[in-house]
This record gives sequence, C-alpha cells and structure tokens, in this order.
Amino acid sequence: MKLICLTIFTALTLLAAPALSAQNVRVKDVATVSGLEDIQVFGYGLVVGLAGSGDRNNTVFTTITIRNMLKNMGIELPEKQMSLRNVAAVMVTGTLTPFKKNGTRMDVVVSSIGDARSLEGGTLILTPLQGPDGKNYASAQGPISTGGYDARDRGYAQIKNNHTLVGRIPDGAIVQSEYKFNNFNGIDLSLSLNQPDFTSAVTMAKAIDGYLVGQFGFTKKIASATDASTVNLNFESAQQQMQGGMELTEFISYVENVTFNVAQVARIVVNERTGTIVSGGNVRISEVAVTHGGIKVQIVNRPEVVQPLPFTFSSSVTVPNPEMVVDEKEMDVLVLNETTTVGDLADALNSLGVTSRDIISIFQAIKEAGALQGQLIIL
Repeated sequence: MKLICLTIFTALTLLAAPALSAQNVRVKDVATVSGLEDIQVFGYGLVVGLAGSGDRNNTVFTTITIRNMLKNMGIELPEKQMSLRNVAAVMVTGTLTPFKKNGTRMDVVVSSIGDARSLEGGTLILTPLQGPDGKNYASAQGPISTGGYDARDRGYAQIKNNHTLVGRIPDGAIVQSEYKFNNFNGIDLSLSLNQPDFTSAVTMAKAIDGYLVGQFGFTKKIASATDASTVNLNFESAQQQMQGGMELTEFISYVENVTFNVAQVARIVVNERTGTIVSGGNVRISEVAVTHGGIKVQIVNRPEVVQPLPFTFSSSVTVPNPEMVVDEKEMDVLVLNETTTVGDLADALNSLGVTSRDIISIFQAIKEAGALQGQLIIL
C-alpha cells in the first residue's frame, strides 16, 4: 500500500509542480499552415508467405481475389474450392503528408480483415492506395513487421506476444501522384491552432508582429487573429515592408519559428479503467472538506470435514463453510484550504493511504461540490 500511494503521490506532484499557466513554444509546434492538411489513403491487398496462419475457407473474398489475380496473369484455375492457408486479405492504410513528391516513400499499416491467425512473416504484394476522392496516390509492397509472434502446436498450446494481426511496413509505399493542396498561396495565408483558444490566438498574432518588428523593422502589422483557431497573415504587406522582397517559403520559415506563450486550460484527465490520473499544473481547488473511509466485505470459505456416523459405511465429506468478514475503515476528514494545488491534494491524500481509484472518486466529488477550478475529463 505504501509503495502504491508513494507512486501516486510522485506522479501527481510532478504533474502539478509549480508551473505557469502558459508555456513558451514555437508556432510550428502548436499550429499549421491552413490548406496543407494531410490526406488518408487506403487499399485492399493480399499478404502471402504465411506459415499456415492465413485466412480459412470461410473467408470467400480471399479465394476470389487470388483467382482473379491469377486470371489476369493468364493462369486459369478450375471452379472449385481453394484452400489457401498461406494467404490473408488485408486493408492497407497510410497518411500522405503535404509536399510528398512522386517517388518519395511513406509508412503504411497492414491490418487483417479475414479470419487469419497471424500476419507474422508475411509479405504484402503490390497494393494501390487511393484517397477520399477515389484517385490512386501511392502503391505499397514489402515485408510486414508485426513486432510479436503467435506460436501454436497441435496440442493446442499457444504462446502469444503482442498483436500479430496488424503490422507495419516502414517506407513501404511509393507516392505515385502528388496531392494538390488547397489555398497555399500568399493571398489566403493563415495559421490554424491545433487546440483552439482565443488567448493563444491573440498572443500568437502579437508575437509574430513583435518578432518582425524587432528583426526586420516592420512598421505595419501583418498578423491578426480572426477567431479562436485562425491567425491571418498578410504576406503582401510583408513583402512591401521587407527590403529586397521575401519569398513565401522564407516568410513561413520565419513565422513558424516565432515563440510565444500558449495558454493552457485547467484540466484533469482520469481513466477509470486503468486508474490513471493526469493533471495540468494550473488546476486549483477551493476550500473544501474531504471525508474518506470505506467498508470492505470479504467472503471467506473455510471448508470443514464431517466424519461419518459410527457403524456406517460412509466416508468423510468436505462441506463448505462460508464466513463473512467485514473490515470498516475509520473515517478520515481532510480540510483543504483555498487555492490548493493538485500537488497539495496528492500529498494530503497520500497521508490518508488513498488508492488511485479512491482519488478518482474524490476528484469527482470535489467537482460536484463546485470546488474544482478546472475541467474534469473521464475517459
């Protein structure tokens, strides 16, 4: 118990260590240039070379795909049931990032869609990857890395490590068609915050203008926050104020390396399934009294052996003898002063011997009491 409580206290104290409500970050780390969005590509393919761990006969589309592929190669097969234990049907997915040129490579993920047992040791054969518009942008092929294994024998013994029905092919896809991104020009140039926030947007716009004034002597503002996530950039005005002009890529490079203080939302995130608690450093708790206690009920079975009656031919029998054990913990009362941090609360709860599950319940109760100055998110 002491070790668990010490771990909880250490984790919460580190997360709630004295910190500012804002952090100094680069523009490129929290915002992206509008119009340069990623696109997701996908495709249907086959994995071959499996050691008997592929799709079974119930997966009909695998057999049909193999038959059609061989037919296109000029190999005709009789119309009968095929048994292909070394082949598996898969879906191949990937993300095409901006400015990926023809011939460059990207990673793909291969996932089984049939009843295969494992993709370990398999090789993906040539698979076209299409985007949301139905156009083929890349093609994938290569050996799959699953990062695990699934070994079985005829005696039904099984040794399994990690999930072997999903694998990855690093640099397994080659870009065949470059994606034409929208609105990437000097006229409609803007930045989009990954986490929309009015304070962060305004601060970022002021930081960009301040940097350009100090570095290049600009006299007019070129950045303006239009909403909680968008900061417009006037590239035409920047060119006019820059002696000798400025290229668009050069201008974006200057802007994305500007640092500013991004505002943080006071937030506590808890995962009830795993007992994980993550808190920001600017979460505060108003004055509140916390009472902690609990009752543990345990059913213990102490079997008894009953001897037979004298002069009988019966044998001894064992009968269950359930017994209820009730362990009631004394109620502990904890008074928290105003402006208490999560670190102070963790210290106090640790002194009471509170587990992570109880801490989650206490946070929920403090939130309902209106004493938690921040958001409580439960996963």
